[in-house]
Amino acid sequence: MIETVADLCYKQTEFILSKGAKFDFAHYWEDICFKNGPLVNPSMFNAKVGPHYKRLTELVNSYGIDIISLDCDGVIDSLIPTWLNNGVNTMFPIEVGTWNASIAPWREKYGNELRGVGGMNKTVFAKDYAAIDAEIERLKPLVELGGYIPCPDHRIAPDAKWENVQYYCEKMNKTFSC
Repeated sequence: MIETVADLCYKQTEFILSKGAKFDFAHYWEDICFKNGPLVNPSMFNAKVGPHYKRLTELVNSYGIDIISLDCDGVIDSLIPTWLNNGVNTMFPIEVGTWNASIAPWREKYGNELRGVGGMNKTVFAKDYAAIDAEIERLKPLVELGGYIPCPDHRIAPDAKWENVQYYCEKMNKTFSC
């Protein structure tokens, strides 16, 4: 099954790229983790799935696509080496509110090769401006690392206050605009 799906993905991607389609990045979706980590043994995942990632990332790299992102929920830490070693370089989401994830320890371990999108604790939208300001201050050093775009993961929660979301957007724009 893994080989069949991988071959289908490869052939479809190859066909689209060979026709001249241009993309800024490639993206995988691999929801294979949960609150305690991966649903499969990381060494088995590496052996069975890793080579297929490599084959596909090498293909998209040959067409000039160098940002390869992956969407995987849950505690992903033990699968990051497989993804990085096989060409995936951008993690999404970085679920700070649910799994207490952060790009900071991943960057310490893997360096600037690892990029990220997410990691903003959206629970502050149900609180007040002070909580939002504190969250933006928490994000500042992570943004300064480069290769990181802070944003809320998934959907905005139903208890969010619209004025807080607006405030966050305005404050982020002022804080991180060039």
